[in-house]
Amino acid sequence: METTPRTLFNMTPPMRLALFLGATGISMILGALISFSLVAAILHIGMSDIQKVILEPEYASTAQFANALASIIAFGLPSFAVAFFTKGNLTQNMGFAPLKSYHQVGLVIALALAGLVLSGALGSLTEKIPIGASFKNWAEGLEAQYKKALVSMTQMHSVIDLLYALLAVAIVPAIVEELYFRGALQKTLTDWTGKPFISILVTALFFSAIHFSYFGFLSRMALGLLLGFIYHFTKTIWLPVLLHFINNGIAIVVLYSVRNNPAKIEKAMDENLPMYWGLIAFISIYVLLIKLKQISKDAGLEKSI
Repeated sequence: METTPRTLFNMTPPMRLALFLGATGISMILGALISFSLVAAILHIGMSDIQKVILEPEYASTAQFANALASIIAFGLPSFAVAFFTKGNLTQNMGFAPLKSYHQVGLVIALALAGLVLSGALGSLTEKIPIGASFKNWAEGLEAQYKKALVSMTQMHSVIDLLYALLAVAIVPAIVEELYFRGALQKTLTDWTGKPFISILVTALFFSAIHFSYFGFLSRMALGLLLGFIYHFTKTIWLPVLLHFINNGIAIVVLYSVRNNPAKIEKAMDENLPMYWGLIAFISIYVLLIKLKQISKDAGLEKSI
């Protein structure tokens, strides 16, 4: 009876998941430690003062740099580790497959816009869900801290500031988070369970939970599901990255456009859409995903032939 030798470069999916979780814990600590240490050195302050100082508007670019670096380490290292210890080509294991059709790009842009509408409607739905007073106070406090950090980190006074913010807050997180959630976690779960939908659902739950926002949970959950289906249908990480970037980038551009009006900044972060828009967006997303699935399938067949 022949046996297939197992090496570190041919890990089973459960072993890859264990490696992924272990690397995540280590990389989260490393990301925070390295980025905080650099900020302390750049600003000539003690580690204990970083949390307070970094929220000051004048240090927005430093905060953006620290956030981008922490994201690269925290999300990039586990993704690389899983891909490295998986049999096959490293870049393909990470999801860097070429686009099969340029029609996919147009559909993903349309999906991104529909996703923003759905997100706004789900925000309205979340506000109508009855919750206890103590939990609500906790959730509102967490949301207030998030908004304060976001506003401080996205202080922009020129086009150069806008471009830097897009790079640090939109492009870098879009790439490393998609490598982490879709390229590593979702792929590993699918390889293990053989059930893509369960893998997409679990990954979307984790994707939303790790942002630590109750009021944004349903919106990010929907975004995670959308990103998961795009990756599953197209088998390339570039398209989820594109949608993720559009989602983040539009928020940055909106904040830049109202940068001199505090009332409009607050409104831009709090504004939701009526729930009936959510139904329209959901139907649009369903139709667009079916079209994306068909185009990806046909393009793959044509390439094969």
